[in-house]
Amino acid sequence: MTDRPDPPPSPLHVPALEGLRVLVVEDHAIGRILLEAMLGGLGVTPTLAATGEEARRAIRAGAFDVVLIDLGLPDVRGEDLAADLGRLADDHRPRVIAVTGRERPTVLPAVFADWLEKPFSVRDLHRLLVGLDADIARSA
Repeated sequence: MTDRPDPPPSPLHVPALEGLRVLVVEDHAIGRILLEAMLGGLGVTPTLAATGEEARRAIRAGAFDVVLIDLGLPDVRGEDLAADLGRLADDHRPRVIAVTGRERPTVLPAVFADWLEKPFSVRDLHRLLVGLDADIARSA
């Protein structure tokens, strides 16, 4: 028997999600930085928006597969922005994920594909995106 220290934990192995078009709508700079880093580690280069208005401009300028929306935006309720996205044509309608410190409701509002409750891990984010990516691929 030896007194060797435990080996370091193995790194998180995740299949990359390259090509997934993600818009992050988060008013706090730290939140945007964290989500950008998390997504970058998963092979995704997100577009970032700090306000609902910036998000609307980004959506008019390009198509997204997934939009992560902080519900506590300063200029618009995240739920209202999500509802606007829900009115886009089917071929332009992204999957909308609520990103919030609020507890997940028993019944998810129809406009949201899913709900991420802060704090969440890279694994939580990855699991959610892999499921959405499979849905996106099936609907293409």
